[in-house]
Amino acid sequence: MGGAWQNLFSVLLCLSSLDQIIDAAKKQKELKIVTEHKPPTCHEKAEPGDLVAVHYTGRLDSGAIFDSSVQQGREPIQFQLGAGKVIPGWEQGITGMCVGERRKLIIPPHLAYGPRGQGPIPPDATLTFETELVSVQKQSYGGYEDTIFTAISFLAVPAAIVLFVGYLWNKVKKAPTNKALRSERRGKKKR
Repeated sequence: MGGAWQNLFSVLLCLSSLDQIIDAAKKQKELKIVTEHKPPTCHEKAEPGDLVAVHYTGRLDSGAIFDSSVQQGREPIQFQLGAGKVIPGWEQGITGMCVGERRKLIIPPHLAYGPRGQGPIPPDATLTFETELVSVQKQSYGGYEDTIFTAISFLAVPAAIVLFVGYLWNKVKKAPTNKALRSERRGKKKR
């Protein structure tokens, strides 16, 4: 009976290890977001289409910093969220952040630079970014609504005038001439 328990224990241990391996594989495929600080009130959240400014420090798996806007005294990076200007892990990780919020983004390779790498980032590297959302500028409809509204407003009055003049012109063209009116009156008198 002891051998059966050992076999069962071995099978359970293998299944447990298999679950751990599967969990580890899943973790490498998904973005991990750790909120390190969230302001008590959140007046603006970053949404696709918004222009955001973000301070960041990027690290490799070894812990080595490969880029930072904070340590080098640079301005925060600005980009339009959802426009594909940054790696997909940033697009996903910055969306929903509040101004003043700090997040750690652990980005798997397929949401970063993948098998090609980039500069000091080796191929298939998992990246860790410490980020802070500095500002959000709302950009609904891609920022074109003011331009479109101004153009429509500018063109509406001249278009209305042209349509009104066209209407009057058609009325005048269809109106009977004086000669036609006289001959019509003569025809009524003869009856």
